[in-house]
Amino acid sequence: MLQQTARALRARALSRRTLSSYSPPSSRFCDINDLSWQLHSVPHLIAPFDASMTMPVLEAAENFVNAHGHLDPLFDVHESKFEPARISDKSSPSASPIVLHPETKSLLDEYVAAGFTQMQDPDGMDLPYTLTCAVNAVTSSAFTSGVLGHWTLTQCAANLLAEHGSPELVSKYHAKLIDGSWTGTMALSETQAGSSLLEIRTKATPTGNPGEYKIKGAKMWTSGADHGMYDNVIHMLLAKTEAGISLFLVPKNLVNDDGSLGARNDYEINGVNHKMGCRGLANCYWSLGDETGGATGYLIGEEGKGLNCMFFMMNEMRIHVGIGAAVCGKRGLQESLTYAVDRIQGRRKQPNSPPKPIPIIEHNDVKRMLLQQKAYSEGAMMLCLFAASLSESSEKSNKLLLEVLIPLVKSWPSEWCLEANKWAIQVLGGYGFTRDFPLEQIYRDNRLNMIHEGTAGIQSLDLLGRKTMMADGAAFKLFLSRVGEACERHSSDPATSALSAQLASATEKLADTTLHLVTKMAAGEVDEALASSHDFLNAVGHVAVGWMWIEQAGAAAADPAYEESHFLQGKVLAAKYFYENDLSKVPEVCSRLRNSVSVVNSTTASHLLH
Repeated sequence: MLQQTARALRARALSRRTLSSYSPPSSRFCDINDLSWQLHSVPHLIAPFDASMTMPVLEAAENFVNAHGHLDPLFDVHESKFEPARISDKSSPSASPIVLHPETKSLLDEYVAAGFTQMQDPDGMDLPYTLTCAVNAVTSSAFTSGVLGHWTLTQCAANLLAEHGSPELVSKYHAKLIDGSWTGTMALSETQAGSSLLEIRTKATPTGNPGEYKIKGAKMWTSGADHGMYDNVIHMLLAKTEAGISLFLVPKNLVNDDGSLGARNDYEINGVNHKMGCRGLANCYWSLGDETGGATGYLIGEEGKGLNCMFFMMNEMRIHVGIGAAVCGKRGLQESLTYAVDRIQGRRKQPNSPPKPIPIIEHNDVKRMLLQQKAYSEGAMMLCLFAASLSESSEKSNKLLLEVLIPLVKSWPSEWCLEANKWAIQVLGGYGFTRDFPLEQIYRDNRLNMIHEGTAGIQSLDLLGRKTMMADGAAFKLFLSRVGEACERHSSDPATSALSAQLASATEKLADTTLHLVTKMAAGEVDEALASSHDFLNAVGHVAVGWMWIEQAGAAAADPAYEESHFLQGKVLAAKYFYENDLSKVPEVCSRLRNSVSVVNSTTASHLLH
């Protein structure tokens, strides 16, 4: 009976609203109007491109998720299975021990048919990269299980191949990756080598044929390593040669010179990792060279330069991880808004208020939780789109700024939009903790984003240990300078002048703190300085998102429709909320980082074990 009540409540929430002033997005999964506004109404962040293409392609993505989004819970419940007996006959190119839900293939085929795998292809949609990221935000909002990660990984693998592969490899493999015939992966980690790729043991030995190697070893945590849906899987794989870590293209099935498929390559899927969330994308461990002494692989780039090449794909994936986290945050906001509008509970506390119950969205504590989600998710999405726009720029300064932003784009949305999901669940109370509503799945799915493509800890070490000193400190100074320019730009507008002063003060304190920590490291106190790296990461991230919000607030307040638009006013209110509740913490964190000895660095393993 309780489940029936919950389902009825959910159905009612999705079908009607009790507040006549509420105009919901046309999809419960995403808000393409907000995305379009971020792409075209915040000129100091997103490089301009033809706006006429934006809404048609976003609407196509919205239609896709509206038509198929109901499938995602199936991919969560029916996790991939490992059935090695299924591959006893290897005559079929697609034969695989991995069993996915039968709807997976049809969904991925529909994605291909809609043209989404060829968004950047000149012979396809030929869209700017920033717009393709916005489209991916729409499609991934409905599929938090990660099922569309098959195509995200494939696109990133294709881009890596196009950037660093030889003409022969590009000719043989690239077209099949972008037209949806084959899928791609990145195979970096091993059981003993996760965050530290210097510890990998997989070895590659030249065969004597130009660019061809035999590869022997084992890989771990490879998403989409096999699936049985398409005839080939193309792995971007790291292995060691005598020159050092190198990058290789390793196909599931070898490809003949005429493009036809040849023999099965010598690797085996050994099992799947059973995950807390993101169950729509099988994550595998596998071995190479068990039968013939080596799987065939082809060198990409130069020997010993594999990490340099792979970072091209890793950084693109980090932008996608940030987007995935941001859309989980926004999806949680929309689900909890839907509930809060419909849920009648409690009465006003103000004297002489009507005695009848009210929608919970009118309670201040619920508004607080909704504002927190809005501040985190829309700030995070703006940061991701800004990074995507920078990646399209050929200007050296923008490339340098992007280097600083990448660890923030990966880590800030994944940490704080998970926090947003916590508040989304809280809005629903007990219902949020049940499987009758999607929030518990969204939370589980989003939890992965703090881990994969470099943990939050790794990103913090990268930011403080490398990016603050990149180009003799010029990269980080450029970041601080750009924030300062935004403060100056918005200092005279009544809607943003107070925000400008607050952001300028936080940025000044951050600059002083950065200099203090960098000086410590230069003096040999590296462990002491890096013990604070996560706090530093969040302080920089809060300043970066504060920058995103002052630009959004300034654009909203300058719009002629501001006085009549609750949407535009909501942007300014969300900015003020973020500054009041989150950016306000930066000065205290900076003071602590400058003036305190790290308790973490003073703690030994023995202190924790006894």
